[in-house]
Amino acid sequence: MSSIPSKSRAYLRRYSNLVGREARRSTSTKQNITRQSRQEHFLRFMKAGHFADPCMEDLPLATRNFILATYVASLCSGETLLGIHIRSRTLRHYISDACSLFRLRKVPYKNGIITDYIDIMLKAAKRYEEVPDRRHMITDEMRLHLSRRAQAAGRDSIEAVIFDWVSLGCYTGFRRSEAFQTTQQEFERVTDHPCKPPRALILEDFVFLDRRKRVLRGRHITEDRVWYVRIKYRFQKNGDNGEETDFARDTSNPRFCPVLAAWRIHARAVRLKVPKGSPIAVYSHKGSYRFLTASQIQKHLRSAAQTVHNITDEKLLARWSTHSIRVTAANLLHRANMSDSFIQTRLRWKSTSFLMYLRNTFYSATRHTKALSISNSNLPPPSARTYRPREAHEAVTC
Repeated sequence: MSSIPSKSRAYLRRYSNLVGREARRSTSTKQNITRQSRQEHFLRFMKAGHFADPCMEDLPLATRNFILATYVASLCSGETLLGIHIRSRTLRHYISDACSLFRLRKVPYKNGIITDYIDIMLKAAKRYEEVPDRRHMITDEMRLHLSRRAQAAGRDSIEAVIFDWVSLGCYTGFRRSEAFQTTQQEFERVTDHPCKPPRALILEDFVFLDRRKRVLRGRHITEDRVWYVRIKYRFQKNGDNGEETDFARDTSNPRFCPVLAAWRIHARAVRLKVPKGSPIAVYSHKGSYRFLTASQIQKHLRSAAQTVHNITDEKLLARWSTHSIRVTAANLLHRANMSDSFIQTRLRWKSTSFLMYLRNTFYSATRHTKALSISNSNLPPPSARTYRPREAHEAVTC
C-alpha cells in the first residue's frame, strides 16, 4: 500500500493487519486446503506409477479412465491421506478433486466413453460399504444413573457438573465447541476474531427470567425465582452467531429441568469465581476450578452405558461421546412427536440434516410394536365376523 501516505499507514496499521489476515483466511480455507492435499495425493500416486504427465494427455481416453479407476481402487484399499478406509461419499470427493486437474487442462477422462471404469468402481464402493458407526443417544436409564452419581457427590464435583450439562444439553443440543474444552486448564478461543473471545458459553450468555418473564440479575437469580433461561450462542458452526433460545422450567420433573440445570451451572461458576468472559463448564479442583473436557464427558457416558446396559464391547461403548448429547436432543423431540420443523428450529439446524441424527432406538421399537398391535378386543365378536367363501382348492377332504 505504498500509495497511502506514511501517517495514514501508521494510523491504519492495526486495522490493515486484520484485513490482511482475513484475506489470507478466505483464500486458504479448510475446504481449499483439503482439495489441494487430495490433488497432491493423486500426483504422488501418478509419480509412483512412473507417469511423466499425471493427466496422461497422450494416452487414449479409455486408458486414462481405466488408470483413474485404479486410483479409486487404491483409495478403497485404504491408501488415503491418513491411511484409513473412507466412505464412498469421501471417495467421490477424492476423485473429483483429482479430476479437476484434468478439467483445468481440458483433458477428457470419461465423456463419450463406452465403459466408464471410474463409475463402476465408485458404485462398487457404495454397494459394499456398511452403515457408519454413528453415535448412540443417552438412554433414560443412563441419565438416571448420572443423576444418582451426581447426588452422591458434591455439588461442584465433576459428577454433578456432567449431569447438569447433559441435562441441559438434552434440551439445547450443545455442540462440543459450545460447551466443552480439549484441556482442563486452557480454553478454546475464536482465533480469527479481533478480540479472540472464548468459543464456549460464558456467564453473560445465560439470562434468567421469573414467572412474569422479567429479567433477574445478581442476588435475585435464585432457585425459587428462575422460571425461564435464555441462552445465547455467540459462535455457531452454522454461522448464525448470536442466536438466542428460551427454555422453560419443568415443574413436573425438576431433577431433569433445563432451567434448574442452567441455574446450577451459573451458580457454580459464580461460586468458583470464574472470571468474566471465561467458559463456565467448570468443576472444583483443589480450591480452584478446572474446565470440563470432551474426553471426561465421553468417559462418564461410556461408564454409564457399561454399568446400566452391561456393555463390555469396546467397539459398542465407543458409540457414546459428547456428540451423543446432540443426538439425544434430536431423538427426544422426535420421540415426543414434534414436527421436523420444530426439531430443526429448536436445535438450531439450517437444513434437514438433523434427520441423520434420528436412530432406531428401544423407544422407537416400543412405539412401533404398540402402533401395529391388534388384540382380540380390537376385533368384532366371532359371531359378527364375516369371511369370504372358501375356494375349491382350500377345502379340506378326509
